[in-house]
Amino acid sequence: MALTLNILFSWCQVQWTMLGPWSLAVIVLALCYSVWRFWCFTLKPWLYPRQPVELPYWIPFLGHTLAFFGNSDKLLERGLNYTKRTHEVYAIQLLLKKLYIITSPADVAAAFRDTVALRFDGHLNELLLNFGFNAEAIRRGWHNPKPGDWCYIPNNPINPKQLNFIHLTEDIYKKQLLPGGRMDEICEAFLGALHKSVHRDKLEHWGSSVGGKTRRISLYSLCRLAMVDAATRSMFGSHLHDIEPNIVDNMLKFNDYAWMVFFRYPDFFGLPVTEPRRKIMDALKVFIQLPRDQRKEQSWSIETIIAAQEIVGIDLEARASVILMIFWAANSNEYNISFWVLGYLLYNEDLFSLVKAETEAAWVSGTLDIKYLCANCPHLESIFHEALRLNGAAMVSRVVLEKTTIGGKELKPGDSILIPSRQIHTNENVWGSDNREFRADRFLKNRSLARHASYRPFGGGLTYCPGRVLAKEEVYGFMAILFHRFDLKLALTSEGLKPPFPSLNDSIPALGITGPLKDADILVDIIPTD
Repeated sequence: MALTLNILFSWCQVQWTMLGPWSLAVIVLALCYSVWRFWCFTLKPWLYPRQPVELPYWIPFLGHTLAFFGNSDKLLERGLNYTKRTHEVYAIQLLLKKLYIITSPADVAAAFRDTVALRFDGHLNELLLNFGFNAEAIRRGWHNPKPGDWCYIPNNPINPKQLNFIHLTEDIYKKQLLPGGRMDEICEAFLGALHKSVHRDKLEHWGSSVGGKTRRISLYSLCRLAMVDAATRSMFGSHLHDIEPNIVDNMLKFNDYAWMVFFRYPDFFGLPVTEPRRKIMDALKVFIQLPRDQRKEQSWSIETIIAAQEIVGIDLEARASVILMIFWAANSNEYNISFWVLGYLLYNEDLFSLVKAETEAAWVSGTLDIKYLCANCPHLESIFHEALRLNGAAMVSRVVLEKTTIGGKELKPGDSILIPSRQIHTNENVWGSDNREFRADRFLKNRSLARHASYRPFGGGLTYCPGRVLAKEEVYGFMAILFHRFDLKLALTSEGLKPPFPSLNDSIPALGITGPLKDADILVDIIPTD
């Protein structure tokens, strides 16, 4: 036995001395790589069961970065399958960043309740940096005014609570969007813009004629252009259009790639989001510097935030960045959800007739009663919620500021949590085996589902979207005006068949309601009713 071992040892020595330096390097690297894989994905989970299980990856440091930006939905589903769909908290590694994925209703609720370790400030600070704040603007933005400070004004009518600028901006934004007189003002401006744009005189030049008064138009283009134009005018009046006539087109291009800014996508070769962002920022800088009497059509929130910026003294780039964030938030969801709701209706004529009858009842003597509309359309309400459930793909993100525990798993400071809407909205334990299918009556038969912990189209906790009521009024109002003024029918194929229903674009990280795949649209035959 000893002789055999000596022979084997001698043979190994000979083989080792015969290897060149490159071969030795490859062997050492292979051993190190094997040890790393064994430690990270086998031994470490066994030794530290209270840490979230990490979805295995092949390339150190890079992790799942390419998969996340290539198709985040598939990556997150792979994580659920890896954890046997228990919906426990698990982790994915991105370049220089670890994300804890939270999908169970109880864990989601716990995350929203944790306003200390998972407070919004950490995530908001990252957003400010991503959108263009420099270090000095960050310092001034988070500074709490005290007597003697450059930004302290006794009995300040703009900032009576003496909040820092960031929290003051949030406070102003909420006051504008929460139900009340200020929200009604901005909704009235939004609907007023729609009354002008969704009109036969405007649409008669769209698309192509298919005989008589009928025109065939792109439904997605109609939703995008009409809704973004109305939102822009409700916030800035006609001022941004005067400064930059292509402001709507630029916002749409920016919105298509806003996820690159949100996740700080590396700009090595020039990103498609860069040019539209620059054009919007240029227009906003001009707008901000206009004398107040030349900004008379602006909304209360925009006027007040600009006044607050002047007191704090942040630079022009940061000032425009704040307005861009608000402008983008107002335009990131409504046109996509309108497209999906209209699509579901156009593919079901009986359902369309029911909803059209509901919306027509809100018209009195040629005037739309928006409050009545939003309170008395049960079929539209159910479809609206179901469309939000199936197509809402917002990813709620928070930076872990202190060590905390969610779902029995310890989360480390410096990492981030991610609550992906699509994974909680298709949780089979809540929504059943048809969780990825459209059911028009799902929320009609069980209205409590709209309050379920696994239904979060507007987020939750302290950051529960303040504009949810306004968004509903805008979407419902758009449809009521469209149905009142036009007859709509799904354009059939040359064979007289319904075209395939558009597929959801799940190939990029989503920040809200997701649109259809590129070039997947719905063509509509539209005829004026008057």
